[in-house]
Amino acid sequence: MNLPLGITGYRSLKEEELPITDGTEFIQHCYAIIRQLGGKVKSTTEENSYRNFYTVKYDYHGEINFVLLNKHYPFLAFASSIDSLTFLDFPDMAATFNVFYTVLSKEILNRALTADHLSTLSKAELEQITYWKPETIGEVIFNNWD
Repeated sequence: MNLPLGITGYRSLKEEELPITDGTEFIQHCYAIIRQLGGKVKSTTEENSYRNFYTVKYDYHGEINFVLLNKHYPFLAFASSIDSLTFLDFPDMAATFNVFYTVLSKEILNRALTADHLSTLSKAELEQITYWKPETIGEVIFNNWD
């Protein structure tokens, strides 16, 4: 998987603006889908979060987890923790979210980062990767870099 230009949320001021995913629409989808499957949304992130992804925290049969959406590309993931980025697979939810987003499996997100994955990223992004030293694809797509 080659990571698309701008996936990290970083760019040079000379480069074009990055695409933006619709956080409000994402939250609406989460409320509808999670409720439909018998869960309950507990909280959502603020638009101005330093993360390059939106989060929705939810309770599903007594288990608290998160839905993540990259702010620049429609890549979605599930996690049990957003601080340590512990990714999960939820096939039932994934099937429903897949109508709107590209749902990434934990197997893909936990893959070790290689030079091939980074081949389309900008100089500004590569500088951040050198500084923050992510080890997996998921740590690039869903980062907490400030």
